[in-house]
Amino acid sequence: MSINNNSEIARFRQQQALEEEAARLGLYGLAAGGARHDFIIARMEQGAERMLRLIEAGRHQEAQALVESGAWCDVQEEPNG
Repeated sequence: MSINNNSEIARFRQQQALEEEAARLGLYGLAAGGARHDFIIARMEQGAERMLRLIEAGRHQEAQALVESGAWCDVQEEPNG
């Protein structure tokens, strides 16, 4: 075999390995490393509770701003409670 043929075989094997890894990650990677559904739901519920607390405190503009920004599910503690 010539050097060129060896290079083609090596490239083919490398491409095959990359495709196998991509398929494995497609099947298992997201489930192993991604956010679980129950955590997503809990975060959204906490964000909704934060909006309700803002509304109950009369802070309607802040609650509206959260809704419009889409950041309502990015739960962070409010300053001063």
